Parts: sequence; C-alpha cells; structure tokens
Amino acid sequence: MPEVTVECLGCGLPRVVRESRLVRSGAGACPRCGYVGWAPSRDLTEVDRRELRELPIAVRGREPAAA
Repeated sequence: MPEVTVECLGCGLPRVVRESRLVRSGAGACPRCGYVGWAPSRDLTEVDRRELRELPIAVRGREPAAA
C-alpha cells in the first residue's frame, strides 16, 4: 500500500501514513499538539505553511464570513 507524508496543520509535524488510511479515516490527532487537521506535504507551499502558522487554531476550518 502506498505511503504518503502528511503535515499537521497545527504545528507542522510530518507523519507518514498509508494513503488508504488517510482517505478512509484521516491521520488522527497529532501526537505533538493534538490537532486533527492534516495535509499531504507535497500539496503545501511555504506560503500555505506560513499562513497556517499565523492563523489561530480556533479559526481554522471555519467558513469565511460573507461580505
């Protein structure tokens, strides 16, 4: 089964998971910070990483307010 490296969207910790597990049930909680948001490392740019670090965790995952 192919493996993929993912990064925690909370703290940036990299983790290798089986691709089928990522699709089926996610990568679970981050062992370092407890956040449950992950993204494949190959899909993140340095700009993405910086913007995520600057965005408070409490706000992540919410839809932006309509203008």
